[in-house]
Amino acid sequence: MVDVTLSVKDRQLFNWIQAAQEKGITLEEWLIQSADTSTTKIEQDKESTVAEGGILSGLAERAWDRRAKAGDSLAQREFGNRNFLRLESIRGDPVIGPNIGRLENEMLPSGLLRLLPMKHALRLLWSMSSETKRSLPDGEFRNAMNQMLRLNGETLANEDNRFGRGRGERLAAGFSHLDDDARSRAVNWMIGSPGGTTKLSAMEIIGWSTKDSEGYRLTPHGLDLAKLPNPIIDRDLAHEGPFSPLERTLILDSINHRLPQEWNIMRTLIDGMRGGAVGNERLDARMARKYGEGTAFNWTNSILQLRRVAAVTRMSELGLVIRRRDGRRTLSELSDDAIKIIKFTEDRVD
Repeated sequence: MVDVTLSVKDRQLFNWIQAAQEKGITLEEWLIQSADTSTTKIEQDKESTVAEGGILSGLAERAWDRRAKAGDSLAQREFGNRNFLRLESIRGDPVIGPNIGRLENEMLPSGLLRLLPMKHALRLLWSMSSETKRSLPDGEFRNAMNQMLRLNGETLANEDNRFGRGRGERLAAGFSHLDDDARSRAVNWMIGSPGGTTKLSAMEIIGWSTKDSEGYRLTPHGLDLAKLPNPIIDRDLAHEGPFSPLERTLILDSINHRLPQEWNIMRTLIDGMRGGAVGNERLDARMARKYGEGTAFNWTNSILQLRRVAAVTRMSELGLVIRRRDGRRTLSELSDDAIKIIKFTEDRVD
């Protein structure tokens, strides 16, 4: 309801409220309607008409202004939330950059454990760049990413609690909605650090976005993934997992065809689980034989563990690996169709 100044008599205000109630609308709506039709619904007294019309027009204008400001403020606060990212909410096509070719030695950042935030980032970039028809400037996209991760992380955290998801199952993991510094790091991993660094971001490494002198834009592969319906964003099917089968296929294709080193690590770990559930120490030993000290890679134990955690966590998110607790140990095992999915991906031809 609008604020009413002391210059409006109580009796007149009461009459306005009654008139609004008779029409079944709010006082604010009645004032706006009255202001729109005040020139044809004037009382007979000219002076009274001028005075009342002025009051009504002034209050209606204030009502519109308050409504517009409230709407703008609400839109700004909710910019990038789930409703904003739904397929039904996005209009038009974005500008597209070239697909990125095979990167023999690149790998996804080891700190980026989840891919669901990147699906959200693709939708955000699609929506924002389809409005401007230009590459999205760094600062604008970075700020929007930060807010998008916070808003969607909060929503997913509430759903995690409602569905009773335990450690390793929580979909809010990776959005860093509770920690500003961690969220900034996540943004830097996904779209790159600010300041014109030449280091590729995760979105570029996996081939879903590219960057030019003006800013960020999707690649054709990135737009393909962005356009696929997602069970969380589009259908609120939180019990079905973070990705649809089609999304999973496209994500695995991106890794297999563009990031052979990342794929080889996944393969090394998957082959180590073929005999059944295994602990982290077995997986680390297998990684060490192929990538550890004394090999061509010469990775330290800490790097090996980071790479193992990142790969297993992402494969769990994609439905290839199941993790469970056995006392104080964490065991990892392949899902029923993991080998079929991997073989299908490797047998696909561009």
